[in-house]
Amino acid sequence: MQETLKLFSELTEDDISWIQEQGREQQVIANTVLIREGERPDEILILLEGLVGIEIDTVSDQRIVYRGPGALLGELSFLDGRPASATVLAVENSLLLALTHAMLKAKLSEDTAFAVRFYQACALIISQRLRERIGDIGLQTTHKPLQEGVLASVWARVCEPVETIKEMLRKADRDAIRNNDEIPESLATEIMEGFRNLMAFLNTEIGDLSGLSESVRDKIGAQLQREILPYILLTRIGERYYAKPRGYAGDFLTIEWVYENKPQGVGRLGPLLDRCFLNLMAAQAVRNRRGLLAKHIQDARGRAQGRTAQITSMACGPAAEIFDVFAMLDDPTQIRATLIDIDLQALAFVSDRGDRLKLRRQLELIQGNLVYLATGRQKLKLSDQDLVYSIGLIDYFSDKFVIALLNYVHTLLRPGGKVVLGNFHSRNPDKAMMDYILDWKLIHRTEDDMNRLYACSSFAQPCTQILFEQTGVNMFAECIKQE
Repeated sequence: MQETLKLFSELTEDDISWIQEQGREQQVIANTVLIREGERPDEILILLEGLVGIEIDTVSDQRIVYRGPGALLGELSFLDGRPASATVLAVENSLLLALTHAMLKAKLSEDTAFAVRFYQACALIISQRLRERIGDIGLQTTHKPLQEGVLASVWARVCEPVETIKEMLRKADRDAIRNNDEIPESLATEIMEGFRNLMAFLNTEIGDLSGLSESVRDKIGAQLQREILPYILLTRIGERYYAKPRGYAGDFLTIEWVYENKPQGVGRLGPLLDRCFLNLMAAQAVRNRRGLLAKHIQDARGRAQGRTAQITSMACGPAAEIFDVFAMLDDPTQIRATLIDIDLQALAFVSDRGDRLKLRRQLELIQGNLVYLATGRQKLKLSDQDLVYSIGLIDYFSDKFVIALLNYVHTLLRPGGKVVLGNFHSRNPDKAMMDYILDWKLIHRTEDDMNRLYACSSFAQPCTQILFEQTGVNMFAECIKQE
């Protein structure tokens, strides 16, 4: 998703329209080889739906990485004219947009302004991937001590609380061995509190406001990841954040596990460490937002004044807040919910739950393509909506795409209808941990950012109201469509 957003954020609307019009949509089934190592592909591919895995022959029987919707595939062979350096295959049934090399080369040759924008976008994508790979290599090699100077000074401050937590975990493991694999609750509570304080400390030391250069922060972050990763791999939720099996950290099952808040893990320490991740402020904020959105849905039902309230959730994930509201209603026909997600597995998850609760007649499930919706190619035929919301989407979007999405939402709302967009606030105390340890980089925003985005959109005004869940980590920017 982020790769296509990087690509499209550098292009104009005319550029994007040309790609969408000239590209050929291609449905593939699971295990289809899309690009084969050692062969020269003749197309660049954009993954619209599904999941792909990347493999190389020298690492047999092992996926190097997974990529989800929005991934750009085959661009290196287009740029350097050489055979593919890895094999890309569909992990599940997928939809791609294919642009032939010949067509793209002709466009780049005749439209130099497009060429500049396209190559700039490719450079940004490749740069991001290179940074990620360098970090991975660092995890797999023997690490040399950080050099003297600023790096050594920062690491000296950071490593002390890290070692303190590690020593507490060693003690907990020893105590568990002597206590039928049970960790004393008093020690578990102390470790969870220390873990949360450590994450806030790291945010202060290497976060956005630390005053350190990006290079120093990256190096300290890479070292921290090396120190903490073995513990992450003992957990269920932390390991899923890190591994991103559906191509991004906040997929529907990850969010469902955060909602369930049932720690699991490997060995004696795994469940305790899982509790640590589930008790972080960012995870608490995700759970809290569920109730806040349920109140918005109830309010929309009240404003409908006797008719069926029309509610739309974009990037719905597990849609738990919708089911929470249905559980409160004596008459489920008071709400009609349209749930949009690019992930077919997310929609299948929601559909199964709707069937179990006998609510499917009140749900319309739509597989909506994120890129197409944001750029106007895909249109949804929805009646005037009382509420359109998203709680885990725009954190991945550039400002340009958020504005385009708001413009689209404006067309869906009835006069007096409301949009609510959730975003992690820049004061998130777990941001450094997400950025450097989990490789979960989101776009954090402030109230001023949200007011500016709404004012630049078809709503043409600042937010009507900005609310926060209890931790203050997730904010929700509301705006009402003028009568």
